[in-house]
Order: sequence, then structure tokens, then C-alpha cells
Amino acid sequence: MKKILKALTILASFSILTRMLGFFFRIFLSRLIGPEELGVYQISFSVFMVLETFISSGIPLIVSKQTAIANTKKDKKLEFGVVTSALIIGIITAIIICLTLFIFKNLLNYIFTDSRCITILLILLPTLIFSSVYSSLRGNLWGNKKYFLVSFSEFIEQLIRTIFTILFLGILSFAFEKVFLASIAYVISCVISSIIVVIIYIKNDKKFANPKKHFKPLLKSSIPITLVRVVSSLLMPLISIIIPIKLMSIGYTNSQALSLFGIAMGMTFPLLYVPSTLIGALSMTIIPDLSSAVYSQDYKEIKTRINFAIKFCIFISFIFIPLYLALGAPIGIFFYDNAQSGYFLSYASILILPICLSGVTTSCLNALNLEVKGFINYLIGAVLLILSILFLTNIFGVLSLVWGMGLCLGSASILNIVMLNKKLKENFFNIKYLSKSILASFSSLLISKWLYNILSLFMSNFFNLAICCIVGSIFYLCSCLVLGLFNYSFFELSGIIKDKIKTMFKKNKKV
Repeated sequence: MKKILKALTILASFSILTRMLGFFFRIFLSRLIGPEELGVYQISFSVFMVLETFISSGIPLIVSKQTAIANTKKDKKLEFGVVTSALIIGIITAIIICLTLFIFKNLLNYIFTDSRCITILLILLPTLIFSSVYSSLRGNLWGNKKYFLVSFSEFIEQLIRTIFTILFLGILSFAFEKVFLASIAYVISCVISSIIVVIIYIKNDKKFANPKKHFKPLLKSSIPITLVRVVSSLLMPLISIIIPIKLMSIGYTNSQALSLFGIAMGMTFPLLYVPSTLIGALSMTIIPDLSSAVYSQDYKEIKTRINFAIKFCIFISFIFIPLYLALGAPIGIFFYDNAQSGYFLSYASILILPICLSGVTTSCLNALNLEVKGFINYLIGAVLLILSILFLTNIFGVLSLVWGMGLCLGSASILNIVMLNKKLKENFFNIKYLSKSILASFSSLLISKWLYNILSLFMSNFFNLAICCIVGSIFYLCSCLVLGLFNYSFFELSGIIKDKIKTMFKKNKKV
């Protein structure tokens, strides 16, 4: 229990710091370059992330799983061999992608309508090689439960990116376009973070071994996970092409369409993914332990951890949903000086639940060696997303993205839970817990809305938002206590821990 909570605390703390830094960086960038250039940056960066996914999605997760199993077996040769094979696969793949795009860069004119997008993509390409090194070694640190080092390296990368972006935009913006300078800053941050991770790996007495036996198993396990991430990454550039075209077909200009897309993807969605910081920390904590439990065939432990993870997702989601629903407009004005982003935030606030659930249930499937099933479930959701964009944009405009993401992530979450139920012969659909969480969130929604309207008469937006968010969260937690959602059993991670806690309570009653 102490180890799990300690790891979760470390990961959550650094993740929050990293996300906060990235969040404020995005605010700084959006205010400095404007919605249109942010839309251009977002489009080119989404294409780059597709390429990044090929080398840094499935491999680090499988490296972490194999490292956890190697530690259980106390087999260092297996651990070092997996890392070495991951490095070779990643570097070769990155070099092939870079050379192909540099040679056939003229073909990019058929993908991008704005030449600036091509320049940004070519600037970003060399980072793929450094990312392949970073992701492989990070997977080893993750599997060894070196959560502090993993989180620290991520934080340093974001910090360096922020510092260099501010410096470049402040000093060199007179000579170069701002979006190009932001891209160069990203390249520098990736190079430095990769060097740091290599130093950390060597300092921890890690070595390299013959990778010959590990290429096939590594590729077999990582390809389904990579495909899920590739499809996810491909959706963004595909959507970034479809939505502006659909918006222009109903009367918007190219500039207006890009601005709306920049507001939705560059301003609103980063706020929606804030709660996933905690969920991501939970996923990182739970995967190595689940992998070890699967290897040991400890199904009681597996079921307990998955139940805890799903409850944790629901609990965290409904802290944020009522606050975004009630305070979306002032939040958008405060962070971006853009009321429309706040309107989008309120409209899309319910997406937080499927975002969190799909993330953690996919991680559970990966830990249970059900990567292919997870890929199929996400593929079904992706088809629903594309269909929503194609047929609903004429009705809802850019908000069709919200409907599509809801169908995509919601269906993937439900299908993942069905698969977990079938695999473990356990019912993970906790409808009672979900219903009580929704009921508890109403108190937060009502008090936040009412309090903001009162305080806005004589208080600045910053202090008003801070007070309303704190009070709303407190009301939610109190409602959870009343409804029996937030008690010692919520933190139960195994049957043994539960028995110990019950024994402790019995002793306290006697005293």
C-alpha cells in the first residue's frame, strides 16, 4: 500500500507540475502567435506526432512490462537484451522515416494547404532519432519502478522547451516566424532530455546485451499498441484537414476555420486532458505491478487493482466535470482571453470521463497481454469519430468534434471493460458507484455557479475562480463522504490490505 501510494504521489506530483508548465506554455504560445498561427502549428505538430508514435508508443510500454517480469525472474540478461533490441528497432525506424520524408518532401504539398506546415514538420523530423533513444530507456526506468527519474526527465524536457521558446520568441522573432522558433525549441528540448536519460541509465549500472532473441517478441507485443497510438495520432491530422474543409463548406473563410480549429484543439482540449494527468500517473504505477501479477497468476490482486483504477477514474473525473460545466466561460477568458474556448470547455466537459476511463482500461488490457483486443476496440471508436466529423459538422460546426470524441472514447471504454469482464470473470461495470458520483457532483455544480455569480459583482476573475473551484471541490468531497464513496475502502488495493485496515478499525473501537 505504502509503495503504491508513494509511487502514485511522485508520479502525480511531477505530472501535475509538467502539465501545468506545458499548460502555461500553451497559453503563452497561443497569446503570442494568435489563433491562426496556433492552428497552423497544431496541424503540423499533429502530423509529426503520427511519426513520433511509430517509435515511441508501443515499445516503451512493452520494455517496461518485460523489465518488470525480468525483475520477478531476477534475469538481468533478459532486461538488458530487451532494452538493446528496443533501441535498435527505434533508431532504425526513425532514420528510415526521416530519410523518406526528406527525399519525398514535395509530396507533402498534397497533405498540407499551408507551406508553413511543411517547414515546421521538416524542422521537427530529427527529434525522432533522439525520441527513440529516450522512449526505450524510459521504458526500462518505468519497469524498474524508478518513477522519480522518469517523471523528472519529463519535467526537465518541458522546462527546457518553455525556456528556449521564451528566449527565441523574445530575441529572434524579428528575423524568423514565431511558429518556426517554437518548433526549434522543441527539437532542442528533445535532444537534451535524451542525453539526460542516457546518463541516468548508465549511472544506474544498466548495460546492453545481445538483442537477437528479443526482436520478434518485442515487435509482436508492441505492434498492436503502436497501431492504437498510430490510429489515434492519424485521427488528429485527418480531423485537422476535414474540419476546416467542412467549416468552409458551410460559409466560414479559411482564416475563420483555422481559428476555430485552433481554439478547439489548442485551447479547449488541453484543459479537458488536465485530469488525465492523475490517471496517467495511476496507469504508470499499475502496469508494472499488473504485469508481475499476471506472470505470477495472482488473479485476486489483478481484480483488486483494476477495480481500484476504475473507481479512481470516476472519482477524479467528477471533481473536474461540474467545475468546467459551471465555470467554462470565465476559465476560457482567464487563461486565453477567449470566451469561445470557455464555451467549448463547458460543452465538452463530460468528455473527461471517457478520456480517463479509456486511458486506464487500455493500460489494463495491455498489462493483461490483450493489446490486439484493445486495438480493435479503439478502431471501432475511431470509425465513429470520423463518421461524426463527416456528418455532424454541418449541424454542430466545430462542436461535432466533441460528439465524435465522446462516441470514440465512450465506445472504446465500454468495450474495454466488457473485455476485462470476460477475461477475469468479474463485473467491472460499477453503475452504483458511477450514479452516486454523478449525484455528488451536482452539489459542486450548483454551489460553483451560484458563488461565481455572487462574487463576480465585487471580485476579480482570478480570485473568484480560485474560490469557486476550491469550494466546489470541497462540496463534492463532502457529498462523496455522505454517499459512502470516499472512505478507507476506496483506497483498498488488495484483500490483505483490507483485512489489515479492518483489524485496525476493530482495535480502535475497542480502545
